[in-house]
Amino acid sequence: MKMMALVTALSILATRAHAEGTTRYMLEGIADPSTWGAILANPQDRGPNAEALMNAAGCELIDYYFGMYNYKSYVVIECPKSVDIGPIQITMFGAGTVDTGTATPIVTTSEMVDVAKAAQKISGSYGGPSE
Repeated sequence: MKMMALVTALSILATRAHAEGTTRYMLEGIADPSTWGAILANPQDRGPNAEALMNAAGCELIDYYFGMYNYKSYVVIECPKSVDIGPIQITMFGAGTVDTGTATPIVTTSEMVDVAKAAQKISGSYGGPSE
C-alpha cells in the first residue's frame, strides 16, 4: 500500500504539462551496496550528478527521490520521443551505482484520457481467450 502511495505521489508531482513529442519516464533503481557505502562516507546530493547525465542524454530531470527503507531511487525524467534511454541505463549500471532498475513510461491522469480514447478505437479488433 505504501508503494502505491509513493507511485501516486510521484504521478501527481509529474502532472505538470510537458512538451508535445516528449515521453516522461519513471526510472526506479536499487543502488549497489558500495554506492550506499560511498554516500555514508561522503553524504552528498546526487541530484546534480543525475541531472548532468539526463541532460547529456538529451533529457530533463523532473524529480529525484529516495525511497526510505527500500533502498530505491525514483527518478522522473522527460525526453524527446527520439531519445533512447538505453544509454542512460547502461551508464548507470556501468558506473556500478545501480544494481537493479526499471524504466516505465508514465502519463498524467489527463493524458490517460487520450490513451483510453485511442484504446476505444481499437478495442473492437481484439477478443479475449475463448473456452
